[in-house]
Amino acid sequence: MAAMDDSTDTEPGERRTADVPPGDRPIAGAEPGDRPIAGAEPGDRPARQPTRLERPPSDRYAREAAPEAGVRGAAGRALGFAVGGAAAIAFLGGPLSMTGGLLVVSVAIGIVLGSTLRPRTAVAVGLSVGSVVVGLLGVWLFSRVEGGVLDPLTYLADVEGPLAPLQLLLAAASAAVTSR
Repeated sequence: MAAMDDSTDTEPGERRTADVPPGDRPIAGAEPGDRPIAGAEPGDRPARQPTRLERPPSDRYAREAAPEAGVRGAAGRALGFAVGGAAAIAFLGGPLSMTGGLLVVSVAIGIVLGSTLRPRTAVAVGLSVGSVVVGLLGVWLFSRVEGGVLDPLTYLADVEGPLAPLQLLLAAASAAVTSR
């Protein structure tokens, strides 16, 4: 009975702390099931094992997972770029009275539309030239608001001179080169 009187508050199958070897004692702050590290000081946290993911993070960049915009998505983006380019030409050529800088804008329109509509060269060229034409008509409309009386061709010949046809040529050429 002496062995039975020696019982403490431990449940059957548990070991008392005094009976546990020092290397197997729990470390402060450790999660249940963590193994102590050899030579660890009291209060040290054991190194965590990396969590295993279901799939690698790079899978989100895979081609299959990428949503395909298709023809309608590319056409919508290209149409938006064309309208933005026409607005840029109208703003820069109208209120700001810029002429030479519109050549750079025309090239930029051709590059953006050519890269957006990559395999369709004819569509990219037509849309970039159309964007420049609409922008130049916007410049002419601004001149009409300011009190101008000339028709579009006469106005563009007087104000832009040879730069207006050159803008059309540069937009077409940059769209053709970029879309290939």
